[in-house]
Amino acid sequence: MMAQAASMAMEWAAVAPGRVVVATADNTWIHTPVFSGQPDVFALPMTAPGTLVTTRRLLDGAIAAASRDAPASPGPRPPLTALRWAWRLAGYYCTTHATPRLMARAAERFESQGRAQLAAWARDKVREETGHDTLALRDLAAMGFDAERVVATVQPETALALVRYFEARVLEDDDPVGCVGYAYALERLALERGPADVDAVDALMPAGVTATRCLRVHSATGSDAAHVDEAAGLVTALSASERAAVARACYQSAEIYFTPPADGFLSEDALQAQLTPLKQLSQ
Repeated sequence: MMAQAASMAMEWAAVAPGRVVVATADNTWIHTPVFSGQPDVFALPMTAPGTLVTTRRLLDGAIAAASRDAPASPGPRPPLTALRWAWRLAGYYCTTHATPRLMARAAERFESQGRAQLAAWARDKVREETGHDTLALRDLAAMGFDAERVVATVQPETALALVRYFEARVLEDDDPVGCVGYAYALERLALERGPADVDAVDALMPAGVTATRCLRVHSATGSDAAHVDEAAGLVTALSASERAAVARACYQSAEIYFTPPADGFLSEDALQAQLTPLKQLSQ
């Protein structure tokens, strides 16, 4: 196995205890390290340089592994309704509002460490993401809500957990490179939402109401595909240990994303009770 790994383009990263994502140009799989008399190369840190194909497979494989490893939902996911979409918009606001502030701090930290390419990437994220939180506010307002009251009152559990994770990578880790994995994971997952998802939300709205501004930007219909490509290229050029750290952050971010709320999904009645009082007074 060690000779095989050394003879072909291959990357791997331990993303969780007993979970190593392995990527080649043609395949990606999960490996469980074996500690026996035979050497297990995947139990060791990788040292080889990355390639664009294998690095992207590594990051995408980490996200896919998190999807499989996340706890199962206690029940079926409720169908999308207008109220449930308003709830999701509050979550969009939570994550998009945090991005410029935290990426600006990440840029400062990368700069202080002499990592100019990472600092430039983080500054670009600040520029690209500034104002995206207002898209969620505009969508909520279009639905008849007092948008500022909604985002101050409604803070979905998953969105809050993602922001806490983002903050920890930027503010607490000795190396903030995990924020690259967080950003890659969320933008890569956004690509799973396409025109059909936009149409499904539009179908819930009264005639003349547009509440998909934020979704259009954060989906396959927006700029996230280009952002994912850029991030993959950035990560490919990093050291082996940095690439492994980014892959772990992809896994951990995606695991939060895929983990259902601890108390289950809110019922339509619960959404009604929380959101109806937040309608604009003129409604």
